[in-house]
Amino acid sequence: MYPEAIARHLAVMGTALTLTISAPTRERALDASEAAVRAVEVVDRLLSTWREDTPLARLNAAAPGDQKPVTPELFHLLRNLFEWSERTGGAFDPTVAPLVRAWGLRTGGRIPTPQELASARTASGAPLFTFRESSLSLSRLDPAAGIDEGAWGKGWALDRAAEAARAVGATALVLDLGGQVLAFGPETVVSVAHPGDRSRAVATIRLKDASASTSGNSERGLVVNGRRIGHLLDPRTGEPAPDFGSVTVIAPTGLNADILSTALFVLGPKDGMALSERLRADGVVHETLFLLEGEEGKPPRAAMTPGMEHLVTLAPAFLSHSKKSLEGAHP
Repeated sequence: MYPEAIARHLAVMGTALTLTISAPTRERALDASEAAVRAVEVVDRLLSTWREDTPLARLNAAAPGDQKPVTPELFHLLRNLFEWSERTGGAFDPTVAPLVRAWGLRTGGRIPTPQELASARTASGAPLFTFRESSLSLSRLDPAAGIDEGAWGKGWALDRAAEAARAVGATALVLDLGGQVLAFGPETVVSVAHPGDRSRAVATIRLKDASASTSGNSERGLVVNGRRIGHLLDPRTGEPAPDFGSVTVIAPTGLNADILSTALFVLGPKDGMALSERLRADGVVHETLFLLEGEEGKPPRAAMTPGMEHLVTLAPAFLSHSKKSLEGAHP
């Protein structure tokens, strides 16, 4: 008996969701696809800060010191995110909402004044939020503080969708939410775009029981007064992270892949690879691929962790080297 597969494409969480789900019967595959879609919609109703009626949006609007109760699931998720901020030395920080506002990333872009940027940095940071375990509630200590879901929400939604689909009988699936992919079951192949041209694939990665997330600025960068502003901000400086190309991370969960690709992009190739190595030595399972655009007439380059070398196939335009190819890379 061959499995039945269902393919769907729809809009959710402000982006596109594509599902291919297999199960022993067509009815079971349909049920699994519905469960996956509903799970993503539930995540959106928990996390979206594009609307005012979600628990995260209400927390961001609460008066300083006002304890806002959240679901146990959201409470532990947010605590986990704050731990990731510490683990990455602040390269990943969910509390960047004030910086997102300062740079107008949701309103077409703007250049903040030094005073505005300083105020946004003061309103950012994990210490401005307190967790109360006894009541499963959080509070913020600054009226401008806020948590932004942009660097982790999609990854968590993929995890929840996969769990929901498997719970009702999915035997294999490939989920693509805004370009981040999660797959389990038979091995699948996903494409990685050229860091300067999203329409052109320059690598393929074999993915099995894992998620792949790519971070780069080619698609969502803004130009304001002649200055290009990347949508990925460095929480440590408050400035847009310097552009160098892209970074792709494979990890066992969508959440970890999403967080790590953001953090490693913010750090840049050399410091990002160093953090990747430290985390893997500490048992954080993942693999990393940096694609560096050519500079000053140099060809584009690729650098990757040892495990990624067995998973990736690069286009001839990219030179696959060891981590030594990061020498001279910017930033």
